[in-house]
Amino acid sequence: MTDFIKPIEKDLKKLELSIDKLIATRIDFIKKIVNYIIKSGGKRVRPILVMLCSKLCGYKGKKHIPFAAIVEFIHTATLLHDDVVDNAKTRRGSSTVNTVWGNEPSVLVGDFLYSRSFELMSYEGNQEILKTISQATTALSEGEILEIIKTADITTTEKDYFEIIGNKTAVLFSVACEIGAILGNVTNKERSALKNFGYKLGIAFQLRDDILDYTSYDELLGKHVGTDLKEGKVTLPLIYALKSAGEKEKLSTVKILKKHTVSQRDFERVRKLIEKYNGISYTSTATEKYLGSAKKELSRFPDSQYKDALLSLADYMLKREK
Repeated sequence: MTDFIKPIEKDLKKLELSIDKLIATRIDFIKKIVNYIIKSGGKRVRPILVMLCSKLCGYKGKKHIPFAAIVEFIHTATLLHDDVVDNAKTRRGSSTVNTVWGNEPSVLVGDFLYSRSFELMSYEGNQEILKTISQATTALSEGEILEIIKTADITTTEKDYFEIIGNKTAVLFSVACEIGAILGNVTNKERSALKNFGYKLGIAFQLRDDILDYTSYDELLGKHVGTDLKEGKVTLPLIYALKSAGEKEKLSTVKILKKHTVSQRDFERVRKLIEKYNGISYTSTATEKYLGSAKKELSRFPDSQYKDALLSLADYMLKREK
């Protein structure tokens, strides 16, 4: 990740220092949980986007740091809630908060992070950013609910899938970039270009995630990951494969998706089905398409180290292995 963080290395250090200050609470238990998840090896992609886009738009102030933290807090809140909904056991190679402390603290600390984010935004006093983030958090909730509705549903279409990931993932990437445009006070066309860049980048990020869930290998466990399958999530590699699959293959997949416990053998059966009908290559092509389109959005901006960093970040999305 070093290529695209070089221009904002100092700001990233300031962000890490400011996170502790911004999580102001008398309750040490909350701090303990927030520090556990925020400092558990996240990529900080969304805060990086806030910073790079602010600089790209010529912003010279300091407010991009608290807004970067706010975006990370909102993202962290969604992770806490997601892990409870999905009954997830691990995240980023560590036990989830709900596994360590239980569902109730996980949900309530997620709520704390949401409310703290909006409290911090009210201090900053930027109504345009407040409005933009408020709309994004509504979309995040809609995406989560739609994903629940579509759990283990093999009739899930590509349109359904892109609506889910658009709300669940891409919208926060989009907002992170748009905050930079708002702080930089650029034209509406430039703001729209950055908003679109972030959205398309977020779609590509999720597509890559969904590929890795069927192709990545967990060295610790000695087996492929398969988290989405265990949680009944029907993602693009599987959606595409099921279009060509026979009735027996579809019925077998439904049974596996609805199982309370998915075995490694079950996972391998679905993975082979996806390979048989080119689900991975189809999703890889879609990822490249979205990244290419995202990079074109930046053509509106003059060359700079920040533009180069954003283009490098887009390239990283295609190559990342975790």
